[in-house]
Amino acid sequence: MVARRVSPALTVEDAHSYINTVKETFHDQPTKYVEFIKLLNGVRDLRVDKDSVVARVEELMKGHQDLLLGFNVFLSPEAKKAARTKKKLDAAKDFMNNLKTRFQRLDTHVVGEFRGIMKMYKEGKMSVKKVREEVIDVLFYHEDLIEDFLRFFEKKPVASASLLLQL
Repeated sequence: MVARRVSPALTVEDAHSYINTVKETFHDQPTKYVEFIKLLNGVRDLRVDKDSVVARVEELMKGHQDLLLGFNVFLSPEAKKAARTKKKLDAAKDFMNNLKTRFQRLDTHVVGEFRGIMKMYKEGKMSVKKVREEVIDVLFYHEDLIEDFLRFFEKKPVASASLLLQL
């Protein structure tokens, strides 16, 4: 028999504890706390869809990773997947926007070279290791972009390349 890891069921006390943590965190920004409570009430009363709530909570809690992680515990598996997908899409958009902005005046061919690398990888003509090397070479002296790319690309390279090519 294979052992499964069973997560303990969440209780009302867990929810109250989380809400109190949010209240304490935003004690100096009461409007954020009030908006958070309104969002929760909107979900409860079926006035707001869960996807909208997830997006708005992510916006409210920017810079508070611990609160976001705590909020994710209460999401359904579908909502968690949607939140991860949105986060990945946002990261891809941010990276491509930064890349385009940085090189639109400096070196216009860089974006084209980058897209070419992603296309070759997606077509199976380049390994992950070779992609890393090529991107580092193309983005030489732009360590912040290199770090952003590697952080984004390393987790799911095929999906990442596909996503980057769409933007």
